Order: sequence, then C-alpha cells, then structure tokens
Amino acid sequence: MLRITKGIHDRLMRGEQPVIYALVETHLGYRAYAAKELGAVFDPSGHLLDGSFILDGSTLFGSESAGVMEKSAKLIDPGSFERTISPKKADILAAYQGKQKQHISIQLDNADRYFSRLIAKEPFIGRTLRMYVGFEDESQSTHLRLFTGIISEISVLPVMTIEADER
Repeated sequence: MLRITKGIHDRLMRGEQPVIYALVETHLGYRAYAAKELGAVFDPSGHLLDGSFILDGSTLFGSESAGVMEKSAKLIDPGSFERTISPKKADILAAYQGKQKQHISIQLDNADRYFSRLIAKEPFIGRTLRMYVGFEDESQSTHLRLFTGIISEISVLPVMTIEADER
C-alpha cells in the first residue's frame, strides 16, 4: 500500500494526471524516460543539478531531485507489478517467513536504434531501475517511488524491453 500526501490526493480528485517515469542509473548518471517529455521536474535551467552550484549562498540546486543527464519521451509501456500480503504457500509459518519479490517489465521506443547504440557504451544490465509517479511541476522529492530493482534482462528490438527484479 502506498501512502500519498494530501496535496497529491487533492490534485488527483481535481482530475489532474500525474506522470509515470522510469529512472535508470547507469555508470555515467541518471537517465529518465516517460511517455511524454519531462519538462519542469528535471529542468536544469542552464545549471548542473548535482548539488554543486549555489545561488547567492542560500539555494542548493538539485537538492530535491536527481540530476539527470537525459530525459526522453521514449516510455511506451510502464509495465505492471504486484505485491501481495496473502501467503502463497499452504504452510503458514513458511508463508510468512518468505517475501514475494516484485518484478517489472517496461518497454521503451527503440525505432531509431538509440538504445542499441547506447547500451554498447553504457550497459544497463546490473544497474538500478526506479519507477516514479508524480506531478511535473513538483520536485522529485514529492514523487512516489513505486519500484526499485536491478535490471536483469534486456531485449533490444524496435521496442526495447527491460526486465528488473526487486532487490
């Protein structure tokens, strides 16, 4: 079960639509992929958002968000995952000692062969994948993290499929 803030709840009740995005952490930095171009949430405004640029000594840029090196509208399908609290085994003691791990499969647009070239330079396998949902005009620190896992498998075709398993 996810707990959301009152602000998010109020915006959902007004009919506003949040954005779902994937954040892949590679060796060179974070890459964000959503169904549409992410504007305000990762807008660098000409500054490096890694906490190193200080404006008049009072504001630390990027203190509430991950500084991304790429944000693209390449997410086709954010996938689905489930978590259950009901035991999957008949033995009661064994059922509550085990933990069901989440698994997610997302699809990214690779029609231009962008990812085919990218993963040759920056391997995604073994790297961290995070899925978030939130409103673009709010800082990333207010977004809900739906999933965190390690990328275990990649299929590179016109549609790139990324498989990840919970840590």
